[in-house]
Amino acid sequence: MQCPECRAVNPDFHRFCHACGALLDRQCTICKTRMSDTEDACPDCGSKHPAPYHQSSAYDIGSGERKYVTVMFCDLSGYTDMSEKLDPEDVKDIMTRIFTDIATIVAKYDGVIDKLIGDAAMILFGIPRTHEDDPVRAIRTALGIHSRIEQLSPEFEEKIGQALSMHTGINTGLVVTGRTDPEKGKLGITGDTVNVAARLEGLADPGEILVGPDTCLQAKGSFQFHPLPPTRASMLTKADPFTLN
Repeated sequence: MQCPECRAVNPDFHRFCHACGALLDRQCTICKTRMSDTEDACPDCGSKHPAPYHQSSAYDIGSGERKYVTVMFCDLSGYTDMSEKLDPEDVKDIMTRIFTDIATIVAKYDGVIDKLIGDAAMILFGIPRTHEDDPVRAIRTALGIHSRIEQLSPEFEEKIGQALSMHTGINTGLVVTGRTDPEKGKLGITGDTVNVAARLEGLADPGEILVGPDTCLQAKGSFQFHPLPPTRASMLTKADPFTLN
């Protein structure tokens, strides 16, 4: 689907453009019938199109509120090689499949996909519904996503020349909400919690999940973690990372 504002090509299940955030018309890829953002199947031909934004009402939160949330960034390792070696249409089909699976896993644990950008996703737990085990839910989501990509990877390894895998960063803490454009569905959350989560994702090796200390503390009863050496990165001065064993 091509964005009417910036002309960027988006996966067919996107509700908002990954490049500029503009609202996209959702339609069935088979018969082109328009679909609402809550429909999982086309009302005309019955084709399945899982909608990742069932929680659209979740974005009805006030601006400037302080929220305690768990933020997750996950990124696809192998995307660059895939883009260089495959036809753009093939890349689009693969990423559509991957993001559709990611959306299904996120919905299972009651998370919210805030952004899908290229080969990366920003996912939130604790907005708008707070759970006592949001850090655990985030880690289970990450494990589910990593496992799914490992299952899909053999289908594409011969074409790409390498395996596909995810690397993920998760951090828990306070953020400030600041949604500036309700129609684009962006929360615009800010704070060190977001910065650290993004930095953890950048430090993670392929297949690795790095978490901040608050996430580790709240989830240590459910998972085993291995402490990593402190990093000099300025974004992590308040959050030396841990990795899942």
